Amino acid sequence: MTTNHRTDEDALATARSEVERASQHYYHTPLQMGIDNRTKQFVLERCAPYIHGPRVLELGYVDGLWTDEMLARGGCKVDIVEGAARHAEHARERYIQNADVRVFHRLFQEFEPDTLYDTVIAGDMLRYLPDPAEFLMSIKGWLKDDGCLIATIPNSRSLHRRIGALMNMEATPTGANSRDMEVGNLRSYDRYEFRHLLLQGGFAVKVLRGCFLKPLSSAQMQDWNDDLLRAFLEIGDELEDYCWFIYAVCHKRSGDK
Repeated sequence: MTTNHRTDEDALATARSEVERASQHYYHTPLQMGIDNRTKQFVLERCAPYIHGPRVLELGYVDGLWTDEMLARGGCKVDIVEGAARHAEHARERYIQNADVRVFHRLFQEFEPDTLYDTVIAGDMLRYLPDPAEFLMSIKGWLKDDGCLIATIPNSRSLHRRIGALMNMEATPTGANSRDMEVGNLRSYDRYEFRHLLLQGGFAVKVLRGCFLKPLSSAQMQDWNDDLLRAFLEIGDELEDYCWFIYAVCHKRSGDK
């Protein structure tokens, strides 16, 4: 075994261990399954019109939010790639009777597809990768020539992070907070940084928008009613650089393969 090969194997083993550690925190808690999923649904609502099948790749799985949306559209066959054993098992149990869903328990950087995809969903996962630009180049190779990448990411300069910094809860809006460290987040992006990353990965960015103005922490908002939440969704359209999430719709650059 060469030194480089052993180094790669060690890096993957470390990554697997970190993914398993991070999966034990936050996910499937009342906060994540409650207010955060209620507001995350707005992101899906904005992205859903751009999803087209029949072959869709979902990178990262927690509880089926994206998967259910794609299956509800009809005609989609979904491949799920998930590195955490806990989440992969949840997906297998949830869709065990559905032949249109395949679950691959792999790290993202280990996945080798056996087909090309019409749509790839990179939902809030690029920030966990050691080299997201390189991984985006891999995704480009997994897409059909007319395929679509839908990528989402939390906004590092969202209103609630700015307010937290002004209250000295964090040094800066973009710094890693306790939740970031808990779930293994390696980096953060604002709209300009996210666009630059996608361009580095070889994509043409067709849509890049902010979604949902989040003024307070999730815990402080968990009892808000749907009408109030939707009002903050709509006002977010006027203040996109302050929104909670960023979503992008991308295609291969003209002439690229």
